[in-house]
Amino acid sequence: MKINNLNIALKLNDIYLIIGFVLTCYCKSQTFPIGHMSINFKDVSRSGGYLITGGIAFSGSGRDIGTEVYYPSTVAGNNQPVANGVFPVVIIGHGFVMDWSSYDNIYNQLASKGYIVLLPRTEGGFSPSHSEFGNDLRFLVNSAQNLNTISTPTALISFNGKVAPKSAIGGHSMGGGCSFLATAGNASVDCIFNFAAATTNPSSIVSAPAITVPALLFSGAIDCVADTNVQNNHYSALTSNKKFHVILKQITHCDFGNGTNLNCTFGQSTSGCANLINNTLAFPRYMNYLQNFLDAQLKNDCAAAQRFMDSINTVSSLRTGVKKSGSIACSISSINILKNFPEFSIYPNPSQSDIIIESPYLNFKINIFDTYGNLIFADTCKNNPTISVQIKEFTSGIYILELEAEGTARRFKIVKD
Repeated sequence: MKINNLNIALKLNDIYLIIGFVLTCYCKSQTFPIGHMSINFKDVSRSGGYLITGGIAFSGSGRDIGTEVYYPSTVAGNNQPVANGVFPVVIIGHGFVMDWSSYDNIYNQLASKGYIVLLPRTEGGFSPSHSEFGNDLRFLVNSAQNLNTISTPTALISFNGKVAPKSAIGGHSMGGGCSFLATAGNASVDCIFNFAAATTNPSSIVSAPAITVPALLFSGAIDCVADTNVQNNHYSALTSNKKFHVILKQITHCDFGNGTNLNCTFGQSTSGCANLINNTLAFPRYMNYLQNFLDAQLKNDCAAAQRFMDSINTVSSLRTGVKKSGSIACSISSINILKNFPEFSIYPNPSQSDIIIESPYLNFKINIFDTYGNLIFADTCKNNPTISVQIKEFTSGIYILELEAEGTARRFKIVKD
């Protein structure tokens, strides 16, 4: 029998249960072992780049985009299988004459919390091309999504079906500025974040008006390299109606990272800045904002969104200032699953194998969460109002189906028999 929308008899405790799952999405997010692969992605439209010796290689000619990839794994270590689940993508660009290892505190936390993190090693010399690096960051968004279906090199098959259709681009210093170049006009990016972004050539500030996705910018109150004024210029140029600039007390330019890069600390010292706190203390000051921001934007975590907004709106002794425009908190309409939305049909429900989703929209996104708020399935339906979703491998029980179209999310209870 075909079941239309929520025209099923929900018990009152089921209603409370579903609302609770939606509001606490990802609060109990799993911690994963961290896997690592060195992958030499190939952009056939360009030349040059950087090749990681011994890295997984693609055949053919083109620009080598040697990238260190950290991800949720079944077992910690190199070239280990990707964990079960569906994980969003975060791409991080390094600073001038810095490398990916300077940010191990950031990528290790994100990977352990269910993100696939890509760190390109290109443009690491003393004469980097900002334009090429921006294009590398842009290229990696689609490269990461292609891992969902890739068959060669065979070492990457473990990623098949594990990459969520959600991506963020960020970076530090030069990488932060280049992330503006990569995100401008890029429909594949869901949000952007930056640590003390430097102004690039071509100008990251000139590129900023073409960015409309939610943005989170950080600056250090005692940064002598890319100071708060530089970040304010980037912030003001963004056209996103959801943007935030957090100015952190006692933080220098090199405090965004693990503090081990001598090129950064030497360059900073010649500018007259000295560290007031160690990087271990600095890390949670920015990471608490970033983790909640990414969880909200890439995992649809309403509780994380509220935590982020609470932090932004609360006076803090660890900040010297904050700029904000808009809110990422979940709206009432996006979490009210009791409202009847007649345009969606979901059947059969309960089901032992597949569920059919019918919609008048040609394009819509699909997310399925378990009872702990973990994202276990994600897909995008394009140019087709009907899709069949296979759930026969799911454990029997209750799940939350989220359908997003035209900027509005609808959530439903589905049951796997």
